[in-house]
Amino acid sequence: MKIILFRHGEKETNSDTNGDVSIIHLTNNGINQVKKLGYVLAKNFPQLKNYPVIYSSIYARSIQSAQIVQSILKIKEVVQIPEFGEFIAYNNYKNPKEIREAIQLKAVQNPSWISPETHLSLSQNIAIFTDKIKEIVSKNHGEYVLISTHGGIIRHTVYSLKPEFRPSNDFIQQSKIHEAGYTILNYDGNRFSVDKFNIYDFL
Repeated sequence: MKIILFRHGEKETNSDTNGDVSIIHLTNNGINQVKKLGYVLAKNFPQLKNYPVIYSSIYARSIQSAQIVQSILKIKEVVQIPEFGEFIAYNNYKNPKEIREAIQLKAVQNPSWISPETHLSLSQNIAIFTDKIKEIVSKNHGEYVLISTHGGIIRHTVYSLKPEFRPSNDFIQQSKIHEAGYTILNYDGNRFSVDKFNIYDFL
């Protein structure tokens, strides 16, 4: 089974959301990025045309991205999955930005560290994410699972599977993957492996 994870397109700034990052939408550029991605997926994975379902996090930018790809591939349904959300180690947006960034940095530098705000570690978040994928795979009889999600959870999942891809602690918080880029994991019924990481081949 191949799991195709793609990051949403470019998002709007979050200055007017009062800390609720789930309601941030795509910019016009982000919409165009995801359209290009959709046509690449259609070309590279024709089996996805008329697929029954595409999964998405519950964040607006991921839902938008899933709906764009859905339209291009003629996928029947978008199913929102809370476990496919972004990895954020804090939830108190009243804290100054420097405090929030310090919590996030500690979490990504030390995957087993449990955040005092979310009461979860990065490793636990990755386990929740991958366990949900396993649950979906167990009910899926197709060749692919297609997921619209977020850059942080994609890359940290890949780092957990292939530690050689992981940046040093000095750079890990600044490390990003491409907007509307995709990653492919293989799942053999027992374990995940990385097939392709951060593909951005439509420019």
